[in-house]
Amino acid sequence: MAITTLSEVKLFLFRICYSDTDAAGFVYHARYLEIFERSRAQWLYQRNLSPSKLVAEHGVLLPVRELSMQFHKPGRLDDLLAIDQIIEQRKRTQIKVTQTAKRIRPDAEPELIASAQLQIVCVDPISLKPKAMPDWLFPTSE
Repeated sequence: MAITTLSEVKLFLFRICYSDTDAAGFVYHARYLEIFERSRAQWLYQRNLSPSKLVAEHGVLLPVRELSMQFHKPGRLDDLLAIDQIIEQRKRTQIKVTQTAKRIRPDAEPELIASAQLQIVCVDPISLKPKAMPDWLFPTSE
């Protein structure tokens, strides 16, 4: 059961440009890693946080420990993608997050393009050893 419900999800919109595509005109698969990362950073910014602020003010680094991705349909130049993230599980030192990229068109339902499952750990920025996730960072209900 997901900790964050769909009604709590804030979407990050991303427009595909030429530099995101490969020779075939499709979104290059590795670009989804960056798009998903930007979405997670935006999630922090919406909460008046940032990766550097987490380190400087709270002594927290949040590296990705594990990642798996699925590519459902090709993304193309000029596509508008809605990226979401749902916290599926929260443990003492880690969270599991599912992110999806869906193509948005005015005349159609959102179409799933790519998805990823991530395990993000909380570590001390100096020792790089796991540490407890601050309770306020990913509360069980927002």
